[in-house]
Amino acid sequence: MDSRLQAAITLRKQGQHDKSRRALQSLAEEPALRAQALLNIAWSYDNEGKERDAEPHYLAALDAGLTGEDQFEAQFGLASTWRCLGKYAQAKTLFEEIMTSWPQATEVRPFYALCLHNLGEHDSAIAVLLASIIQHPDARTEPYKAVLHHYAQHPHQRW
Repeated sequence: MDSRLQAAITLRKQGQHDKSRRALQSLAEEPALRAQALLNIAWSYDNEGKERDAEPHYLAALDAGLTGEDQFEAQFGLASTWRCLGKYAQAKTLFEEIMTSWPQATEVRPFYALCLHNLGEHDSAIAVLLASIIQHPDARTEPYKAVLHHYAQHPHQRW
């Protein structure tokens, strides 16, 4: 990794967001560093809870050609940002694309469930959360996998 980019990332992680963004803005002018710099600018804004400022930087980073893990991180950040901004339908679509492209990325599921909840799709949100618990139970929830699976499919069933 470029040492200047690493230094700017370190500043962001230390909470020096403005200073980090200034360094990253200059790096974004260099074609080889553009996508990474834009992604880190987006994260910097996100770290401060400034989703409106983060959004265009996520989009620009993706347009700049991120691939692999960086593409995943940018899409995940953008989907979460859209959810926070109330752009629930856009967020839902992107979360679903992410889960299709990176099915092993279980960290996406709770945020997707929140988005479903925001859209009023409460049963689906519960099903996603229960499925996550079923797929990755701890020792205390392991004995309840079968019943949780049933409840995920039938959350309103009464006896």
